[in-house]
Amino acid sequence: MNFKAKIPGGFRRFAALLAVVALTVSLAGCSLVPGSGKASKAAKEQERFDAFTEEIFRSEISMNIINLHFTLAHPENYGIDDYEVSLGDFSAQEDQESYDLLRDYIKNLKGFDYELLTEDQKLSYDIFLTYAQDALEQEGFRLYESYLTPTTGMQSYIPTLLAEYKFYREKDVKDYLKILELLPSYFEDLAAFAREQSEAGFFMPDFSVDKVVDQCRQFMEDPENHYLIDSFNLRLEETDFLDEKQKAAYREDNVRFMKECVFPAFTSLIETLEDLKGSASNERGLEAYEKGREYYSMLVRESTGSSKSVEEIEDLLINQFDSDMRRLMELSMEDDTAFDRMEECPVDLSDPYQVLNQLKTDIVADFPDNGNLPFEINYVPESMEEYTNPAYYILPPIDDLENNIIYINRTHLTESIEDFATLAHEGFPGHLFQTTYFYGKKPADIRKLFSFSGYSEGWGTYAEVYAYRLSGTDDTVTEMNELNKSYTFILYCLADIGINYEGWTLEDTVSFFQTLGIPEDAATEVFEMMVEEPALYLSYYLGYLEFTELREKARETLGDAFNLKEFHTFLLDIGPAQFEIIGERMEDWMEKQQ
Repeated sequence: MNFKAKIPGGFRRFAALLAVVALTVSLAGCSLVPGSGKASKAAKEQERFDAFTEEIFRSEISMNIINLHFTLAHPENYGIDDYEVSLGDFSAQEDQESYDLLRDYIKNLKGFDYELLTEDQKLSYDIFLTYAQDALEQEGFRLYESYLTPTTGMQSYIPTLLAEYKFYREKDVKDYLKILELLPSYFEDLAAFAREQSEAGFFMPDFSVDKVVDQCRQFMEDPENHYLIDSFNLRLEETDFLDEKQKAAYREDNVRFMKECVFPAFTSLIETLEDLKGSASNERGLEAYEKGREYYSMLVRESTGSSKSVEEIEDLLINQFDSDMRRLMELSMEDDTAFDRMEECPVDLSDPYQVLNQLKTDIVADFPDNGNLPFEINYVPESMEEYTNPAYYILPPIDDLENNIIYINRTHLTESIEDFATLAHEGFPGHLFQTTYFYGKKPADIRKLFSFSGYSEGWGTYAEVYAYRLSGTDDTVTEMNELNKSYTFILYCLADIGINYEGWTLEDTVSFFQTLGIPEDAATEVFEMMVEEPALYLSYYLGYLEFTELREKARETLGDAFNLKEFHTFLLDIGPAQFEIIGERMEDWMEKQQ
């Protein structure tokens, strides 16, 4: 997965933690004759658009210290010298201010003369306007949002980000300690939001409470030898701008804030959740809430970046399921040993650095050059393993592309081909490759505020499927692994839609999976996951399908002129966006290829 979070602060639905980026805004795209009156007018409009978007970027990114730090290593180079160390809040007032700001942004955008903008600016404009209009539709659904889910909740994200909070200068150390000091009030805001949800009938089911509480307790299991203390000390030792006396003082401060602020914040959150346990009005999916189907549709749009309706997506999934199943059966009949060989991986997986470096070499035939940026592999702390994904990539600051970190969860290692595919998803040609390639193009700052999970996670899934052919398995096993990946995602996505849009109960979900030979305990786990994280798996799989649809359309249209490397370059150049906008730009790209 691509590590980002819902940290409120300012325009909460607009500023996305560790958000991915866009194309460079440049005056070079203007085709008007230099010196003409129209050219002068265009240049002024382009300059005005740049000023407008840059001001939004600086303002929004400064509203949350974690967003700021993980997006910019050196904010002073972007004119951000004075900022408040804040984590934002979850209040109704801030929520309303966010939507009022959205309306202002839309109004200001529509005040530009679109035809005078460069092509790159038009792309930024289209993405910005569409994003803002989509986000505005969610006004009034504040209490439907979840900030304490077992997989992507704040109780999980914040410790992970704190462990990776890099110290570029002494102010970063002070900011980090200030964050620790703010955690009690921040977690109290979380607790207040949970109480508000409980009173309105939107509080999480008991099975989710149990998981979040357990996660918080695991975080505090060994306070004297905590990984946040160890990681802080290690980062402190690596600095060259502090003397030993300063380091010793900061170490003491960190331990004190951990004991006086961090652990009490988690303890207080546990108490609130246990007190609210049993108050859920609904232990099913979003469909059970008033306007739940409407909210789910908006969530699918936000999560996937696809313009397809839920009904269209479901039809697509069912057709793909039937096609995958038929082909799987055909292949298994042709080779009755293939099923038994699917998990085998000819690649030596003992050294993930070696695997990733080999992948980096093997993809050059079908993907553009991306230099030789370094990366680091870390392992998920033991206290967080149970509720953490198999692996994730933490996006680097846009001005520090050498700071690439992939986390691996040891408890999910299987020594099978899936470990290989996971490394491809997070590394090459997945998140690390896509992110550093695009950041390296020095994109316009404004699109760094947007989050398009359908693009990023869809690309990660696309990278996984592509990687099977690099594993050394024979053609039959390779295709079966590709089909099995698709088949598995389809089951999750159909369950997601069934639970959150069609109103499946736990019994319905168990029945659906049992017809496919999947046991009740596994079906129950899927049910709970889809209730807790609606539309999450759709971002991975529908994003992947959108990419494959674009590829097949380009292949069909261009015929012999189609080149896979050029197609991948187009996708990576255009960057994260809604898929209908990518599709529109691909029409222009295909005309140039013919």
